[in-house]
Amino acid sequence: MAKNFTIHRIGFYIGIIAVWQIIAMIGIWPDNIFPSPYEVAEDLFYGGIDGSLFYGIATSMWRLSIGLAIAIAGGVVLGIFMARIEVVNQTVGSLVLGLQSIPSIAWVPLAILWFGLTDGGIIFVTAIGAIFAVTINTYTGVKNIDPHF
Repeated sequence: MAKNFTIHRIGFYIGIIAVWQIIAMIGIWPDNIFPSPYEVAEDLFYGGIDGSLFYGIATSMWRLSIGLAIAIAGGVVLGIFMARIEVVNQTVGSLVLGLQSIPSIAWVPLAILWFGLTDGGIIFVTAIGAIFAVTINTYTGVKNIDPHF
């Protein structure tokens, strides 16, 4: 049974790559918009050889780490304040719930306006995308602590 499952899974991904290759060969879109699987693999290989792939990964991880650190620091503080001070919960709580429903991609135009095409904009979108979830989870966690502790 497990062997069948693995064969189906591998077949599925081979099918996806085959459809991708066929669409790329038809030429609906230019190669710079929709490259073939071979071109993608080639760029990954040469990016690994010249180090640009690893530089890009390191840069992305740095931006993600900074944004997540900002979100955790701000979200934990705000969540604790919301859980312990009722006025803060009544005022800021509804704002946090409302802003959490906005997808992270919707913050991109504001990030470009405020920060331009810099690391700051990317870090802002990362932080704003995570801070509301951290705030709500911290609030819930602190509220559920037994008062005897």
